[in-house]
Amino acid sequence: MSISIHTFILGPIQNNTYLTVDDETKQAALIDPSIYSQNIFDLIEKDRLELKMMLITHAHFDHIGGVKGFQSHIKQPVPVGMHPSDRELWLNGGGSKDFGFEFEAGEAPDWQLSDGQEFTLGKTKFHVLHTPGHTHGHVTFLDLDDRAAFCGDLIFYHSIGRSDLDVSSEADLFHSIQKKIFSLPEDVILYPGHGEKTSVGEEKLNNPFLR
Repeated sequence: MSISIHTFILGPIQNNTYLTVDDETKQAALIDPSIYSQNIFDLIEKDRLELKMMLITHAHFDHIGGVKGFQSHIKQPVPVGMHPSDRELWLNGGGSKDFGFEFEAGEAPDWQLSDGQEFTLGKTKFHVLHTPGHTHGHVTFLDLDDRAAFCGDLIFYHSIGRSDLDVSSEADLFHSIQKKIFSLPEDVILYPGHGEKTSVGEEKLNNPFLR
């Protein structure tokens, strides 16, 4: 692989926050920073990584709670990318009020992601797949060359994301999985927002919600 993927399980809901590193250039992306983590910051410093971006699969509070913390610790500005359809969710505290507390996420990201968009991290190319269902602006980040897809709360190992929230749609969720995820090669590894990683082939065959 030309990328290294470091997984950190953070926060009270045990979110997977991913630090993805292009091995040749040492450029890094932080995907769904749940909370600020000194361990992540120490790894960036120790390996002399250049944090180029933070990538948000969707704007629920447990996937964006660490953005401000990392921005305050990193010397240079770090762009934050998110689909604009989740902007309102971000500004409303990431759904925190539904769980009985207040959360202020700060200014919404100005790097707007769109379906089919491509960007590079060093020499690694990422594709943005708009995969609504869990939220309106949910996206998946695909590195096809390395067979890696960061799929947030769309699909999990033998499970699927919630679709009973105000910002959710069950029809969109199933459509996104069938049309965007299950159209990928079966050896693509899925890195979800919670729980263990899986693969497209494994979920096609054994996910009880999708048979």
